[in-house]
Amino acid sequence: MSHILHNFGPRALAAMTIQEIYQPLEELIVWSDGFTEEEVRDIISLGEMAEFQKGVVGSDSAPTTDLDVRDTDISWINPSEQSEWLYRRLQHIVSKINHDKYQFDLDTLDVLQYAKYKDDQFYNWHTDSGPSLSFHRKLSIVVGLSDPSEYEGGEFIINIGGNPETAQTIKLKPGIILVFPSWVPHKVNPVTSGERISLVTWVRGPKFK
Repeated sequence: MSHILHNFGPRALAAMTIQEIYQPLEELIVWSDGFTEEEVRDIISLGEMAEFQKGVVGSDSAPTTDLDVRDTDISWINPSEQSEWLYRRLQHIVSKINHDKYQFDLDTLDVLQYAKYKDDQFYNWHTDSGPSLSFHRKLSIVVGLSDPSEYEGGEFIINIGGNPETAQTIKLKPGIILVFPSWVPHKVNPVTSGERISLVTWVRGPKFK
């Protein structure tokens, strides 16, 4: 015997609703006191010691350099004795945010990417997750490392509502951490002068069900 909703009475329908427990998913969290000025300098030192390369786009199995989409110089801060404190700090903050705001099933923090944008460098609209990847990124993390007074342009733009015309613009300050679901579109505007530096990573987890 099949059950059709309109055959239930008002009290039964009220008992079946989930409106009382529903909360909208927060698509952007700003953590304002992630790192001190001294810690930001230590992160920059770690990033500058590593070998630089051009940022890539596309799938993890066939990454490509496409300067029409992304022009960024990056290095990787791998886990080590020198960077252990940084990984632990980010793990703690992301765990706290995930527990309070998302409650995603998470398991792995990716290797930390140190990113530099100089004159005319940018990263066009993109998401950090998708079918081209063999793993599932669930949360994206961006840490500001350079003072906004040190560069022009380079704004972080995030399209929370789905309409590019109402996207949110953020000029990252040193030590501030942004956390957002990896499916949310975002970009970095071209830097017109100076140098913009940030730290980026992602948190993986099992496929959403």
